[in-house]
Amino acid sequence: MDQVVGFDELRWLQELTLKTRREEIPEAIGARLLTRGLIEREAGGFALTSRGRIALTKLG
Repeated sequence: MDQVVGFDELRWLQELTLKTRREEIPEAIGARLLTRGLIEREAGGFALTSRGRIALTKLG
């Protein structure tokens, strides 16, 4: 089922593309993005998945 990506979620997807991240992703937003497969956990935090990059390209 397709789900709508909100403005807050889009902002955090864009934040993950930056080399230096300013803040930690809030738990609620991180959980929603993880559930949808748009981000994945890494040793240093989160990273975009290929699905997340596609969503960002279409929305951003």
